[in-house]
Amino acid sequence: MTTNVQEAHAIEGKVIYVLALVIIVQTLYPFTASDSLIPLFIYQFLYGMLMFAGVIVARQSPIYFRLLIIFGIVWLISGAVFAFYQDVVWIETIAYAVIFCFQALVIRVLLEYIFITNTVNRDVLYAAITVYVLLGALFVPIYGMVEDFTFLQTGQGAFSDSLADPTMPLPWQTFIYYSYATLTTLGYGDILPVTMWSRSIASVQAVVGVLYTTIIMARLVSVYVTAQENSN
Repeated sequence: MTTNVQEAHAIEGKVIYVLALVIIVQTLYPFTASDSLIPLFIYQFLYGMLMFAGVIVARQSPIYFRLLIIFGIVWLISGAVFAFYQDVVWIETIAYAVIFCFQALVIRVLLEYIFITNTVNRDVLYAAITVYVLLGALFVPIYGMVEDFTFLQTGQGAFSDSLADPTMPLPWQTFIYYSYATLTTLGYGDILPVTMWSRSIASVQAVVGVLYTTIIMARLVSVYVTAQENSN
């Protein structure tokens, strides 16, 4: 119980910063599409701040704390190298893998907080929203790696974009847009999964988006009702 209280205390009052930074990096990505390296470095700086915020909320768990620091260091190195060698697939793959691990671990930390809390306060609501936004971000590196590997093996991408050059793999910016369109089951249809693996992953994300919304609403309502009953 003491450990749970300490972990909750580490998150309360700080999860808002994670939420704010997640929203920033997931909405301001279009300005990195220029040929200049400056916007990309600014974006990487913002992502570095996000990783720092993730380390802060996980600091009460030694294992999570160390893992997030390792992910942050590897990402900073791979991200800096990728800025200069954006055509080197293995560097991009390392960055994708590290970002995925970081986001998955932060999601786990926040979910643990949501499911150990006995009250519904604004920090719990911030955590629930953050997890949802991170679920969209989580699938971006997955789509990116599938696209890169498929292109290397077949010379064609795993996704079809009506606005992109079919002779080149889709950039990571495109998958941010596609991931959230899939998570929310919006599906404009301008970007399509065209391989078995890409379709499978897209289906999983759509299901995850629907299930998370249902489960988290049930959890929050249950905690709120229980707290109200105990206070009477």
